[in-house]
Amino acid sequence: MIFENDDLLRRAASGDMDAFEELIRGYERLIFNITYRVLGNADDAKDASQEVLIKIYKNLHKCANMKAFKSWVYTVANNTCIDEIRKRKNKTADSLDKFIQTEDGEIEKQLPADDVTPEESLLRKERRKDLQAAICQLSPQHRTLIVLRDIKGLSYNELADATGTSLGTVKSRLSRARLQLCQIILESKEQN
Repeated sequence: MIFENDDLLRRAASGDMDAFEELIRGYERLIFNITYRVLGNADDAKDASQEVLIKIYKNLHKCANMKAFKSWVYTVANNTCIDEIRKRKNKTADSLDKFIQTEDGEIEKQLPADDVTPEESLLRKERRKDLQAAICQLSPQHRTLIVLRDIKGLSYNELADATGTSLGTVKSRLSRARLQLCQIILESKEQN
């Protein structure tokens, strides 16, 4: 649940911890999903998510209103992931088919189709694994755009806000990112 209450934002920015917890509660899963998709590793995503929450708390006064809050959260998550990628360039990605352990139990990273044969299921798992590996080969900037637009479904305007770039720049970079992703996938298929 995402809150649309500027008063809640003001109270949280002034140091009211209860207001901050209420404000951020609706964004915790979103933040984790973004960090996981960009970083490709549940442990890194958990660490990055905590870092995002700390940055949001420390800089909450910079967000003017709730309309801008969601885009600002995306921006903070995006920048934190890019910083993390720079620090951990040689880490490998987890499979999308593994479960994530949370305080509430295990959650599935991908929902399986209900009417799929075992062969189709295996092929889909392999494709998801190949796609995640291909996404991890992209530059941090391209990876972020692919994840936020094609996986998380942000609009071009939300992408522009989240990355701090113009709409035209977002569209051209996303186009290049998709082309690069296609090339990586094609090269991988040729090698097999």
